[in-house]
Amino acid sequence: MARFVVVLPLEPLAAGDAFAVADWPLHVTLVEPFSVESATTDVIAALHPVAAGADVVRASAGHDALFGRRHDVPVALVHDGGGLTELRERALTALGGIGVAIGRSHREFRPHVTHRPHGRVRFGERLDLGCLTLIDMRPAEGSGHRRVVAAWHLGRAEQGSAGS
Repeated sequence: MARFVVVLPLEPLAAGDAFAVADWPLHVTLVEPFSVESATTDVIAALHPVAAGADVVRASAGHDALFGRRHDVPVALVHDGGGLTELRERALTALGGIGVAIGRSHREFRPHVTHRPHGRVRFGERLDLGCLTLIDMRPAEGSGHRRVVAAWHLGRAEQGSAGS
């Protein structure tokens, strides 16, 4: 069974890009990790129209907060005009169409960027989220790695790249 996550990286990624878990690029998670029995191509096909109909999400970094079960993961909240929630709803609906069930409540969606040793966003910083990205959470490289399966540039998704 495949496991994916859908993110909006702060810097565009491309299909085929790979990175170590410790080096996750800064991003906003749009759809939390999910497992699916469908083929990867089905997941890509489900998300393509979502990206094709979406514009770049203009947002800004808000106040810092603590996330995680023990409230020990520092993040910066992300504020926008509702585009993130709308894009999330569209992605969840599309994924639901291929049998993906997301366990968390839609009300719990709190867009944020996790602080990383290699970077973070600061209060008031402008964020132009223009790349919808499907990440393989179980790539052939092993559990310490992640691989970009598909990436679409929002506002011009017809030029986006998708790979399987």
